[in-house]
Amino acid sequence: MYKQLIFCIMGKEVLRMEEKKKTYALLGLTTIIWGIQPLCAKVLLLEWSPVTITYTRYFFVSSILLMLLYLRQDRGLLPPRSTWLSLVGMGVTGILGNNVAQFTGLQYSTVTNCTLISAMSPAITALFAALFIKERLSLLSWLGILLSLSGALLVISHGRLSAMMQMSFNYGDLLFVFCQVCWTTYSLIGLKVMRKISAMAATAWAGILGAVLTLAFGLATEPAGVVALSLLSLTAFIYMVVFGGVLAMLFWNIGIKNAGPSMTAIFQNITPVVGMLGGALLFEEVVGMVELVGALTIFAGVYLTTHSSRLAEAK
Repeated sequence: MYKQLIFCIMGKEVLRMEEKKKTYALLGLTTIIWGIQPLCAKVLLLEWSPVTITYTRYFFVSSILLMLLYLRQDRGLLPPRSTWLSLVGMGVTGILGNNVAQFTGLQYSTVTNCTLISAMSPAITALFAALFIKERLSLLSWLGILLSLSGALLVISHGRLSAMMQMSFNYGDLLFVFCQVCWTTYSLIGLKVMRKISAMAATAWAGILGAVLTLAFGLATEPAGVVALSLLSLTAFIYMVVFGGVLAMLFWNIGIKNAGPSMTAIFQNITPVVGMLGGALLFEEVVGMVELVGALTIFAGVYLTTHSSRLAEAK
């Protein structure tokens, strides 16, 4: 009987470990996909505006996901009324705010800076968790947040003290910071929503609502119209729909559901590495000492924030 009990416990533990490995593999793949995505966006921005890219992309993404929901007869095909306001919030922050800010930022700044600043996400997540869901942070966590923000400040000021003193920063880099605030908010709202509906349903409905809101924003702020794309831009768009949209968004929300927002955000450290390499190889972006020091400072801050959180959970 004792042997059976031990075998049962060990079996459950193995299953948990396998589930963790699968979740972490999906998160790692997602961050690689998102590291490549700004490169595709940079190409696509030569022909389409940030708003047009966002709403066109998410109409396609959400249509595919809604079709999959229908085929698998997911209960989230018609989300409960209590989730609609939160889904609108996800659409505003994760689709309209995050995407339009990122794509607009890429018109003024580099892929390298875009992906480096994205590494702030774990620190912003921890900060928001402390402010809005009253999660208690240790002194090490606060130090980690401060380090991450310092690293981001170094990147967006390009290491110039005068820029810091005069608050004179690149417009695109500031949009990248705003983008991370939007994404963190989306993740925290999504965690609440996914207690009631599946990750796929949350991704689909946030996407379609965000696309509608982005289209409305576009009609109010810029001339309407979608021009035909060149073969290169069309390939970039398909990548952003299938990989950066359907697969990555789905994998990300599964990660949030299984691993929690703080642990999930750790994997975004992979994105800057991919983005820096891609920016240097494809757009001949210069990765200098300021960017490297900024990246190391951000990563050190993320390590302190997340490591101290795990130590607290272990106790």
